Amino acid sequence: MDFLLQGIPEVASIQVFLMLSLGLVVGIVIGSIPGLNVPLAVAIALPITFNVEPIAGLAMLVGIYKGGTYGGSLTAVLINVPGTPAAAATAIDGNELTRQGKAGKALKMSLYASVIAEFVSDIALIAFAVPMAVFALRIGPPESFSLGIFALTLVGVLSQGNMVKGLIAAAMGLFLSTFGVDPLSGEFRLTFGFRQLSGGWSFIALVIGVFAIAEALSILETSLARRERKGALKLSDPDHCLDRDDWRRSLPVIGRSSLIGVFIGAVPGLGSAVSAYLNYGLSRSLSREPERFGKGAIEGVAAAEAGNNAVTSSTFVPLLTLGIPGDVITAIMLGAFIAHGLIPGPALFEQQGPFVAGFFLMIVAASALHLVIGRLGMYAFIQTARVSNPVLFPAVLVLGVTGIFVSTSSYFDVYVMVGFGVMGYLMNRLGFPIAPLLIGFILGPLIEVGLRQAAIMGRGDLTIFLTRPISAMFLACAVLTIVVVGWREYADRRKRMERQKEEPLT
Repeated sequence: MDFLLQGIPEVASIQVFLMLSLGLVVGIVIGSIPGLNVPLAVAIALPITFNVEPIAGLAMLVGIYKGGTYGGSLTAVLINVPGTPAAAATAIDGNELTRQGKAGKALKMSLYASVIAEFVSDIALIAFAVPMAVFALRIGPPESFSLGIFALTLVGVLSQGNMVKGLIAAAMGLFLSTFGVDPLSGEFRLTFGFRQLSGGWSFIALVIGVFAIAEALSILETSLARRERKGALKLSDPDHCLDRDDWRRSLPVIGRSSLIGVFIGAVPGLGSAVSAYLNYGLSRSLSREPERFGKGAIEGVAAAEAGNNAVTSSTFVPLLTLGIPGDVITAIMLGAFIAHGLIPGPALFEQQGPFVAGFFLMIVAASALHLVIGRLGMYAFIQTARVSNPVLFPAVLVLGVTGIFVSTSSYFDVYVMVGFGVMGYLMNRLGFPIAPLLIGFILGPLIEVGLRQAAIMGRGDLTIFLTRPISAMFLACAVLTIVVVGWREYADRRKRMERQKEEPLT
């Protein structure tokens, strides 16, 4: 407490709170627009921070980071178009609740779960920054590979009842992740002469394509566009309010997902998308009613959003203590630190103690303001649910195309988005789940690089994955998940067969 008290003069400034509020608003808006992304917004805002006090400039960047990470859930819930890659997990149950006329309930849970997870992450950063950084350094290539395999077993959880198609979709995602430059040798592979593929497929184009374009094609096919939604929607309506049962289901999930998200955020290179899907899959596999997930389970929204936002503070653990950025966003923020003469690392705590204490307090203030601003903005965003589809989806497509072109400056990625949209539409028609495709695409580089680097470390001896305790633990969890999912599949099949035998012949 004595350490934190010396940071109060650093944050007791109107400028800090104005910059923090501005960053949160900008982040939420940018995060909710498909195609635009948080790293782009942070990079654009970076020069602005050079002209203000260090703590105020960083406050704006932190606000964009936290607001943008949450903002992707808004469009994911309301129109099934995730504004950020991590929000794709939120869309699974969030948009289903919107289809059931419970959009406010999903939006409220996404906000509250995000803010609670942020506070947990803030406390972890303040209390355990140094021990967490030391532990994160023990996560090497073998552990990254094993964690990737563990997360990949979630395909079975998310595809329960349709395992074969889920595995095929995951295999497609893994295959798509291999396009571009080889991460170790630097050689081009599967580019087919297109220099635009040297960096691989754009994940933003993939997400917008399989969600926004595919949804638009489905609406066009089923003529749902003729439906009009009239009348203002009120967050105070019973269908939009969280009841005691919703909290009973969600609070344990939020607590578990927050702690797991804190750990994932502290490990450089993993990120919010891995955390969101990992926590969503774990919550479904540990649930007593896994059949509710994918059909509007409020705890599914809570798991994805808590896991998503829990990384926003813990990513600063390796940056502040070791000078190692935890993800792309903190790598950009490193530039802001250096521009103000602040060199992250162990010496920062000794030489700039009041600033570090002020930074910690500012991050907690960001979480509190996030709750206020997110709640106020929700009234405007929920009205999106009453906009007719003929107006809504053309606007979404325009924003998607604009966002992709702004972020990549390439017409090629626009064509890629359309191609993935057709693929997503066909997958929906044929009953292939989208989530395993995204999981495979996200985890592909993590698994490949981890496997090849671990093989080099062990000089070809693959027992390195079993002799390192953390790696062995992740692999054991993967085996346990496969056993649990397989047993549930077997039990569900037996129940269906027994019901068919008990049905009277007609």
